[in-house]
Amino acid sequence: MPVIELENKAVTYRGRADDWHSGKMYRVHLLITQDEEGTFSAIALNLPGAGSCGDTEAEAVENAKEAVAGLLESYRDAGTEVPWRDPLSTEIPTDGGTQRVVLVHA
Repeated sequence: MPVIELENKAVTYRGRADDWHSGKMYRVHLLITQDEEGTFSAIALNLPGAGSCGDTEAEAVENAKEAVAGLLESYRDAGTEVPWRDPLSTEIPTDGGTQRVVLVHA
């Protein structure tokens, strides 16, 4: 049975390939906020420059996951190391928002 890895600088998970999609899975720490007009934003705290928005929280999270996957592909294609950072080192707004860890297949 093939083995895949779930990784970033914080966590590595090794599991059976039939437990996940084939390829690598990455753990991404999102900050989700809602603006005055009701639009949601989801920003990756552990991957600079990755995030997106949507009309619902679920849409913002899915759009952010797609943005992360695209950014990871860009780093891979360029042969550049992914600049993962500690999500706890990021200044988080005190005016609300929720945090969620999601898995991104890339």
